[in-house]
Amino acid sequence: MIEPVFTAEDRSIAVPPGHVIRTDYVHVDAVKLACRARMAVGDVDRAYQKRLQLGDRQPWPCPRGHWEGDRFVIVDGRHEFVAALMLGIEWVLVAWVEPAASKG
Repeated sequence: MIEPVFTAEDRSIAVPPGHVIRTDYVHVDAVKLACRARMAVGDVDRAYQKRLQLGDRQPWPCPRGHWEGDRFVIVDGRHEFVAALMLGIEWVLVAWVEPAASKG
């Protein structure tokens, strides 16, 4: 079992010992949101404005989550993901935690 990872208020990530962060681009059609609760319009607007300023570059820290089969589930960064959808971005940079490969 993978130890839980938490994101601090400033969105820094605490990684458990013996684990690594992986990143990759995922097509928006292969993403779902873990939390589907209502979002504040102002929060989405701020994420939209940040994305707009980035142009074709991706933000860091990027949305974080985990894999469920061939779908990526975003658990942190849903406002940024929705902003990407609003701008027509098809591929988003995401991050997830994996146990480090054993050496030897």
